[in-house]
Amino acid sequence: MNVWYNRFFVRQDYEFAREFMAAYLSLLTKIDLEEKDENKKFNFFKELIHLEGIFLDITDRTQAHPRVPSATEERKGVLGNFLKSLGFGNRKIIWKYSEVFNFKAYCESNWFVSTLEMYDEHYKDMHHTKRMYLARRINILEYFLKRLDIYNRIEATQHHKYFKGIDMNKYVEKMRQIFNKLPVMTTEGEFDN
Repeated sequence: MNVWYNRFFVRQDYEFAREFMAAYLSLLTKIDLEEKDENKKFNFFKELIHLEGIFLDITDRTQAHPRVPSATEERKGVLGNFLKSLGFGNRKIIWKYSEVFNFKAYCESNWFVSTLEMYDEHYKDMHHTKRMYLARRINILEYFLKRLDIYNRIEATQHHKYFKGIDMNKYVEKMRQIFNKLPVMTTEGEFDN
């Protein structure tokens, strides 16, 4: 894989992260944290997981993360035409909840590249990290960075191929900067700033 393409995908990750954060923060403004109705709280939680799932899906170079339904629209302007001319298409994600999203099936599905099963310690670590994430003991950035670290360690083929020639320290730092306003949910429905 050409390093130029890898740099393009990294820049696209940054764009996805910024779009995700805008949608995520917008969703947070719509929720009443004092809500007593458990059904409304659960629906809010599903919407958060759906948005996060879209991000985790589209940034997984191994394509092992379960597909998360999302709508797209045509990207406008010079960038859209440029991307189309390169053969990437010019579709832009619409960061909104989809009723097609099956929360239970998503949570129960396998999220990891099959290569991980050859590394027992890392395999257990990622499953523990997934449980912590779904229990809201860690946030999406912490999960994302753990997955990135483990896939780098095991040199998962597709992951390694698409990050070849990329300065991983700069990539991680840029992601941290983009996610800097991400609130931490320490208990389902409870946020710490």
